[in-house]
Amino acid sequence: MLGFFPNPYPNELLYSVCARFQERVYYPSQISVVRDLFQTKNAIATVDLPSRLNRFVAALPTGHSYTVDDFIDNHTLLPFYRPFLPLERLQLVRQDMCGDNGSKIHTRLGIVAGFIEMPSHLRFCPLCMEDDQKQFGECYWHRLHQLPGVEVCSNHGVFLEKSAVLTHNRRRISEFTSLEQATQLVSLRPVDPLNPDHKILLKIATDIDWLLNNCPFVPGLEALYQKYLSLVKTNPELVTYTGRIRVQELLRLFKNHYPSQVLNWLQCPLDEQIRDNWLAQLVRFPKRVHHPLRHLLFIHFLGYTAQEFFELKEAPKAFGNALWPCLNPVCKYFNKPQIKECLITYNQESRKPTGTFFCSCGFVYSRIGADQSPEDQFRFSKIKVYGSVWEESLKVFWEDSSLTLKEISQCLGVQVKTVLRQADKLKLTFPRPNTKARATELCPSLKPRVFSFIQAPDILESWRKQWLEAIEANPDAGRTQLRSKAPAIYGQLYKYDKNWLLKHLPPPLKNNGTLNVDWHNRDVETVEAVKVAARRLKQDASRPIWISRTAIANFLDHPASAWVKRHLNRLPMTAKILDELAETREEFAVRRVQWAANTFHQENITPQKWQLVRRASLRKETRKLPLVKEAIAAALEVLNSLI
Repeated sequence: MLGFFPNPYPNELLYSVCARFQERVYYPSQISVVRDLFQTKNAIATVDLPSRLNRFVAALPTGHSYTVDDFIDNHTLLPFYRPFLPLERLQLVRQDMCGDNGSKIHTRLGIVAGFIEMPSHLRFCPLCMEDDQKQFGECYWHRLHQLPGVEVCSNHGVFLEKSAVLTHNRRRISEFTSLEQATQLVSLRPVDPLNPDHKILLKIATDIDWLLNNCPFVPGLEALYQKYLSLVKTNPELVTYTGRIRVQELLRLFKNHYPSQVLNWLQCPLDEQIRDNWLAQLVRFPKRVHHPLRHLLFIHFLGYTAQEFFELKEAPKAFGNALWPCLNPVCKYFNKPQIKECLITYNQESRKPTGTFFCSCGFVYSRIGADQSPEDQFRFSKIKVYGSVWEESLKVFWEDSSLTLKEISQCLGVQVKTVLRQADKLKLTFPRPNTKARATELCPSLKPRVFSFIQAPDILESWRKQWLEAIEANPDAGRTQLRSKAPAIYGQLYKYDKNWLLKHLPPPLKNNGTLNVDWHNRDVETVEAVKVAARRLKQDASRPIWISRTAIANFLDHPASAWVKRHLNRLPMTAKILDELAETREEFAVRRVQWAANTFHQENITPQKWQLVRRASLRKETRKLPLVKEAIAAALEVLNSLI
C-alpha cells in the first residue's frame, strides 16, 4: 500500500497523476513505479484507457475516498466513447478497465477498426498551462487535449501544441512523463474566427468537452440510428418516394458541408467509390460501432450540437405517434385511437409525406402531411379501401327503403356519387328495393362518357388535319417518332377515331433500320476500344475497380458501349477479348493487395498484416486463396525491406 499519492486535478489524466507521483517520490526504476501503483510489474503506462484499476485503487493510501468509477469517469477518456456504445459493451469495457486484461478495450470501442488513431504525442494548451500554474502551482496533462479531433483548446481558442512525449512508447512502456518535465517554449497560434475550417474545429472541441464532462446519455446504437433517420427524413431532398434515404445525395450534401481537407485532418475521409462508406453505415441499421468523431460530424451536419442532439427527446414525426383514429363512421372505433400501423411514403413531385392508415375493420385511408394540428388526425385525403364493415353497412342501408340516398351517404361519411359507385361495384340491385327510383336514374358518374363528333365535327377534322401535317413535316419519321412529336393529337385520335388513325400511319420499319449495318467492322472497332478501356482501368491510380465485362462496357464511349451491352452476340471478337481481359475475383484481390501496399509505401508506413488486409478490403474466404496469400506475403516482405 502506498504511503502517499497526489490528489487528481480537474479533468487530469490518470496517466498525468501517476507521472506527478513518480516525479515526487524519486523511484530508482520505472518498473518499481508500475509495481507499486498496480501491484504487478506487467502493467503499462497507458494514456487513454488504462486497466488494472481495481489493483490501483487498492494500493492507494489508507483513508482515501476514491473509487474505480471516479477514476474511469473523471480521469480517463471512456466518457468520450460512452454515448455511442451499446450498454452491454460499455459494461464489458468498464470490467476490462477494472480487471487485469485490457487487451480487448480498444477493439470493443471500435478504435482499431475505425482508422481514427490517437494523437502520436501528448498535447497541451500553453494558456491552460499558465492557468494551472497560477491556480495549482504546477501544470498537468488535460484529458480533453489528448483526444483525436481536438485540435484546439475550447477554453482559450488557440491551437494545441505537440510535446515530445509519445502516447504509445513501445521502447519504454512503463514510463510516466509529467507535463512539467516536458515543458517547452512555444508561440501561441490563435484560432481565426473568420476561418470556416477553424470554426469547425472549435465546435468539435467544445462538443467533445461536453461529452467528457456533462453527457449522462447512453441511448444505444438502435436509438441513435432511429434519431438519425428521423432527422434526415425532415429534408425532402434526401428521401425517396418509399421513404428510403438517398445515400448518394446525402454524401454530396455532406461533402459540400465539410471541406475535404478538414475531413482528412480529422481522419474521416469519404471515398465516393466505396459505396459502404462510414456515412452510409450511420443511416443504415447499426451492425458495428463507429468512432464518436464520425457521429459528431454527422450530428453537426444535421444542425445540432451534441447537447441539443442528445437532449432531443424525439424527432418530430409527420403524423405523430400511434395510436391513430379510425375514420370509418360505421366502425365501433370511429374517431377513437385504434390504428397501430401507419405506412409513410413520399410524393415524387412535392416530396410531402403521405400516411396510409389500416384499421382492423378493413377501412384504409391516406392523408397528405405533415399534420399541422391535433385536429388533422381526424381528416383523410383519400379512402383506399372501404373494408368489409363499411360494405356490409352499405348493403343493409341499401335495403332500407326509409333511408334516402343522401341519408345513406351521411351515415357512411361519403358523397352520394360514391354510394352509387360502390353499390354498383357490389352488384346491388337497381333500382333500390321498395323505392320509386328507376334503374335509368343513376348517378351520371356511373354512365360511360361518350364523345359525340356530331356535336363537334369541327374538332375531329382539326385533329385529322394536324396529324396529316405532322406526317408531311416528318416524312422519314417512323410511327414511334411521329407519335412523340404529336402525342396529344395521337392520343385523341386513338381514343375517338382509331380506325382512321390506323389507316393514316406510316409503314412500320423493319428490323429497326439495321439491315445495312456492317457488324464485322463494328466488331473490329470495338475490340480496340475494349483493349484501351481495360488498360486505362488498370492504370487508374485511385482505388482499384474490378475489371469485369460490365465495368469495361461502362467505361467505353458511346456508341461502342451500347453495342457491347445490347448486341454482344453480333460481336464475336469483342466477346472473346472481353473474356480474356476480365479479371477473376482472385486476380482482382491480388491487384487490391498490390495497390494497398503501394499506398502504404507512399505514406512511408510499414503496416501490420491486418492493416494491409483491411485496406485491400479482403474477405475471410478471399484471404485463403493461393494467389492472394502469395501477394500478401510478397507485399509485406517488400514493405519491411524498405524500413
